[in-house]
Amino acid sequence: MTKLWLADAPSLRALAARLDDVSGRLAPRVGGALSPVFGADQIARHPELAHYAERLRALRRWCEETSADLRRRAAIAEQADALALDPVEPPAVRSALVAAASGAADAALSELRLLVGARGPGPGRDEAVAAFFATLAPDTALAVALAGAALTGPLGGVPYELRYAANRLLIRQARAEAEALWLTDRVALFSRLLQPREVPAMRDGRVVSLRVPRQFLLFDPNGQGRVAEVFGDLASAASVAVTVPGTGNNLATYADGPGANALALHDFAERFSGGRTATIAWVGCDLPQTLPQAAWTSYAEAGGPLLRDFVTGLRLGDDVRTTLVGHSYGSTVTGHAVTAGLRPGNLVAVASPGWGVYSAAALRAPGIRLYALRHPHDVIGIAPVVSLLSKAGLLGLLATAWTGHGQDPILLDGVTRLATGTDRDLVQLGLDIDAHGDYFTTTGRSRVATENIARVVVGDPPSIVFAKKRSAE
Repeated sequence: MTKLWLADAPSLRALAARLDDVSGRLAPRVGGALSPVFGADQIARHPELAHYAERLRALRRWCEETSADLRRRAAIAEQADALALDPVEPPAVRSALVAAASGAADAALSELRLLVGARGPGPGRDEAVAAFFATLAPDTALAVALAGAALTGPLGGVPYELRYAANRLLIRQARAEAEALWLTDRVALFSRLLQPREVPAMRDGRVVSLRVPRQFLLFDPNGQGRVAEVFGDLASAASVAVTVPGTGNNLATYADGPGANALALHDFAERFSGGRTATIAWVGCDLPQTLPQAAWTSYAEAGGPLLRDFVTGLRLGDDVRTTLVGHSYGSTVTGHAVTAGLRPGNLVAVASPGWGVYSAAALRAPGIRLYALRHPHDVIGIAPVVSLLSKAGLLGLLATAWTGHGQDPILLDGVTRLATGTDRDLVQLGLDIDAHGDYFTTTGRSRVATENIARVVVGDPPSIVFAKKRSAE
């Protein structure tokens, strides 16, 4: 069968269809109708033939597994053909896709699967995966990453550039599947994720704009969806920020929501650091999609460990300054990530309902620098009050172990409150729902909030701390 792996996509799909036909003929029969090939269950009823039954079952399993693998290879081969017309994707990626479709990376991919299967998530596995890829030639490593994109795309320890290539392949495959089903909204969504970024570069002494491929460390279109995108050069960054959005966000809202917010923060951080910052927009867990769901702790309890494992899997150096920036419910996720063992240099709560604790000491991370900011008229200000009343049993059915997220971070001892640009009064009459989403911007008064977060990310003193802002007025 090895030579067949070298066929083009139509031939691979045709062979898969033939194997499906054979598998169907080996399936159990209903009603006793005769067939040129009896199913294994029918044969097992005849003593003189029973010893063939298990062999036929094994043959059927092999047909099903091989058919699925052929279709996977066909999809990779189709992507290789499509990339021939893509001026942005590096030529090496197409060559690696051809190698992956041909089966050239199979042996190394099998070894990687065994390695990952033998270890649970954590630093030990990340180190082992990194060591595995370090032994491979660059072209082989890229072919392995693409042949097993669903495995390598989100896998800690895989070199960043390989994860970027694997996740772009997953997005292209998701788009192709959506096109086949005429899902125009999904096609538009995935096409948008594949649009290259415009980045400035120096050419002949002048600044020009280059179109470069997007950098994704995570992509999964199932359910709410998962995505994590990197802005900047993660490999050389001295400071890394990971942003986590709040209620109502998912893969469909990513581009205009979490992605745009992270990019606004990155623009300031990149400027303040002289180009030595990377910002990651992380939507790597299910988030509440409604306000009632936002009261539940279950989303943060499940998402916190996922965020911990994601950041740990980046294997950032000890000299890299790391910052978690959680907006709204995302701050609750970051709080649970810290209590689950993640140790960033900075933890920033933006318009937070709470880190899930009632004191900074309860985070069990005394070395982390803590910051919080909130517009005085942001409606989220009532969430910690509801949480306290709930825990005190004063809100009837809301008084459960699964609601409420702790104290407002801006009121915790040891937390530095940052100005947001709208801090005229400590308590402002009235509540503003729109203000809750107005923290990441490059224009208007609220850009003070973005600038202050960016200065925390790069290690500069915040330009305006809340207490100083108030005393100056």
